Amino acid sequence: MKYTRRTFIKTGLTVTAGISLLGSCESVADRQAADRLFELFRNPSGSAKPFVRWWWNGNKLSAKEILRELDIMKEAGIGGVEINSIAFPGGDDLGLPSLSWLSPEWIEMVKVALRGAEERDIVCDIIVGSGWPFGGEFLQTEEQTQLLTLAGKKIKGAAKLRFKADELLNEAAPHIHSGYKGSSSELYAVCLAPLEMNVFSPAQTIPFDKNSPEIVVDVPEGEFILYTLVKINGFQSVINGSPGAAGPVLNHYDRKAVDKFLNRMSDGLFPAIRGLKGFRALFCDSMELEGANWYGDFLDDFRRRKGYDISPYLPFILYKVGHMGQAVEGAAVTLLTGAAKEEVTRAKYDFFTACMEMMRDNFLKPYTQWCNRHGYKSRVQAYGREFHPLEASLEVDIPECETWFFYADGTKNRNFHSLPAYMNVNKFVASAAHFTGKKEVSCEELTNTDAVFNVTLERIKMAGDQSNLSGVTHSILHGFNYSPPETPFPGWIRYGTYFNERNPWWKYFKLWAAYKTRISTVLQETEYFADIAVMHPLADLWTLHGPQRDPFPELHYPAYQYKVWEAIHQNGNSCDYISENILQRSSVENGFLTYGSRRYNTLMLLEVESLEPDTAEALLSFVAGGGRLIFVGKEPHRSSGLKDCKSRDEKVKTLVDTMKKTYSEKIFTVDAPDGDMIEWFGNLSNRCGIKPYLEIESPSPFLSQIRHRTADRDIFFIVNYSATQQIVTNLSFPEAGKRKPNLWDAETGERYRCPYKDGKLELNLYPATSQLIVFEKADAPDVLPAPVSEGSALTGWEVRLEHVNGNAETLAMDTPAVIGADNRQTQRFAGCIYYTKTVNNSSGCQYLDLGQVYGVSELKVNGELLGCRWYGRHLYRLPEPIAKAANKLIEIKVTTTVGNYIKSLPENHAHGWTRHQPWQPQGIAGEIRMI
Repeated sequence: MKYTRRTFIKTGLTVTAGISLLGSCESVADRQAADRLFELFRNPSGSAKPFVRWWWNGNKLSAKEILRELDIMKEAGIGGVEINSIAFPGGDDLGLPSLSWLSPEWIEMVKVALRGAEERDIVCDIIVGSGWPFGGEFLQTEEQTQLLTLAGKKIKGAAKLRFKADELLNEAAPHIHSGYKGSSSELYAVCLAPLEMNVFSPAQTIPFDKNSPEIVVDVPEGEFILYTLVKINGFQSVINGSPGAAGPVLNHYDRKAVDKFLNRMSDGLFPAIRGLKGFRALFCDSMELEGANWYGDFLDDFRRRKGYDISPYLPFILYKVGHMGQAVEGAAVTLLTGAAKEEVTRAKYDFFTACMEMMRDNFLKPYTQWCNRHGYKSRVQAYGREFHPLEASLEVDIPECETWFFYADGTKNRNFHSLPAYMNVNKFVASAAHFTGKKEVSCEELTNTDAVFNVTLERIKMAGDQSNLSGVTHSILHGFNYSPPETPFPGWIRYGTYFNERNPWWKYFKLWAAYKTRISTVLQETEYFADIAVMHPLADLWTLHGPQRDPFPELHYPAYQYKVWEAIHQNGNSCDYISENILQRSSVENGFLTYGSRRYNTLMLLEVESLEPDTAEALLSFVAGGGRLIFVGKEPHRSSGLKDCKSRDEKVKTLVDTMKKTYSEKIFTVDAPDGDMIEWFGNLSNRCGIKPYLEIESPSPFLSQIRHRTADRDIFFIVNYSATQQIVTNLSFPEAGKRKPNLWDAETGERYRCPYKDGKLELNLYPATSQLIVFEKADAPDVLPAPVSEGSALTGWEVRLEHVNGNAETLAMDTPAVIGADNRQTQRFAGCIYYTKTVNNSSGCQYLDLGQVYGVSELKVNGELLGCRWYGRHLYRLPEPIAKAANKLIEIKVTTTVGNYIKSLPENHAHGWTRHQPWQPQGIAGEIRMI
């Protein structure tokens, strides 16, 4: 019998690994045909399928290979590609030439890809430029990224000191990740400041001749800091830029330079693809600008925005730039105290927020306008030091965030709890999408610069589920490498999980893709629900410490800030993040803070001390209108920024005092968390009267959920993201009304009635599993409970190892033991492991439980294929004829990852991805039981 997932359901096998066991399924086609959402769930559109970042490695392209790879991706359930020209990653290039970005030959390959994709119903995006941040050798000096940086040194007078200009320039040179060798530096200013300052006064400007090789400084009596401010043009190189688009990074602050760059691409490419379907979206990758902070009109632009001259504060605001824009520690600086510190930190806030505003107005908005003008959407990862983490994504058609793999260890971080896969920016980006009514929240998903060859489909599911919990509704997988089949094993690898037809588990990838597509379909077609809004102390963070390098911030402020939303969801509520600007533009209706379709009855401020006066007025309006306001840890008492700060401070204080006195019953000040976050928010909820829409009898750090809605449905996506712990608890749904819960099976597209009694549902989630529970009026077949008996262990197995390199060997195992890991005999293995045994006198046994499995399992009994399990509990229900058979020939196939084999090949060009990783466990580890 040919295996399909639906066949298993009809023969009574498991719906999803470890979720539930089902009886036979009768069609309810008439009702389903009229049900658009369920029909989309059953048969999703291509746009909901996972896309991939398609690395065109070194642009070593051919039309034949492009079409071959499109066929592979189509077969695997991939619905779209992001054409991504990138530097060649190394290895045998087969002597193939590299095509230059925007050359006629490269454009012809883009046309081949567009035509091939359209024929295969695959969506195409394309990256703007190449690598990140984009730029190119063709940029004029004034169009290249600029940095105003400094160096400081302690000097002593009275004396006339002489300094070589070249040495001063070198002292200020940034120590960055991706420097450009063709950069040019010039002295911008030299000034003298005291070692300590309590009341602010500008540094003494030292005149100098820019053409002189020497700077002379007359130092008065005492000790001072000599600041050298240096402007650097073209200081950063495009990271992994492909031929034709490598070189210095563009100055994204400069509107003229931005327009010129974008028009270079549109003028060169877009006329050539007229008549083709073209692109869905034009993509801008990570804006890792390594501290870029300047352009020609910066001072005038700043004065227009902030109302004063920033120049006197620059020596005390700027810093020597290190890796990815971080400040170099240990530099000599003036010790600021008292009023001087207060004044400078406020000016620093203005400086950084001005940079964000300039990036928004001079790059982000024009970028989206350029995309739309040519008929495409913008897709941007709009975060980093130069962007507001929430508000920047308001300007983008398809906002994008990131979800990462961090460890390759088979045990370390298996639970995705201490270091979750989603990044800190995801909730900001998703919230921005919610405020602007966008249903698509894109994600660079499964980003992998470590465990490339050791990721299992189970870990892919766990990370992807966490991604959805953080607000993501669509996946752009990281990534698919352009790699001809003639390339020596394992092929060209730029980055990313090993999504490749040479991966032993690749043929099963379509199972995850089908699951993920259905989850994405439901999330994109429905509305995310939240009634709590959370505001971070961004103004305080930027004032005290400066913006962070999201999605890898050097500092969490406060330390627990990104754990709050998790605790809210783990207690049965949902939240969005909110910003001051959004808050100021909101209205209050019947106790709800309202912005567009978003409504929140509770607003939490996390240790917020600084507010704009307009924000304080919005808070007052909220509590006056019946809203619930919670101050966590600290209360607002000051304004942000320098101009008119005293009067603005007083206004904030007055407004906060007024709301506390007048509406004390609506305002709560609670202690910051110190320990168990779930318990902390549970206690906070009880004190503040927050009612969960989902009551979880026994919350767990590995159990979380989100809620979506339509006019007639409540939808709950519930996830166990532990790889080892089963979660059993009772759930209550106070807002369900008369609707009943159905389980929508995202693997098969079917639905089943959940056991539901007295308003409660017993949740039984095996490791790495999830449930999509939908409260609706539709009828569905019942779900059958999983077996509770442990059964009897089967011993005496013949084990055959078929290696990807063509070798094979046979072992005898009484009880299956781990392949790989510490087993030196099998450490090098990658491929398929076959476990065979005949069981006699087994009539009436209905299940086979494989126990702990590292890999994807398939089961045959008496020659009949009974399915596969690629995550969670590897439990199989035996069809009735097989269950009744007295004798059963059991054949189990487990397909592994390929990392151990590559680790054993020190001469292989891909060995570097695995050399520091431990040997991974593979196969079945422990008893196999018949129940």
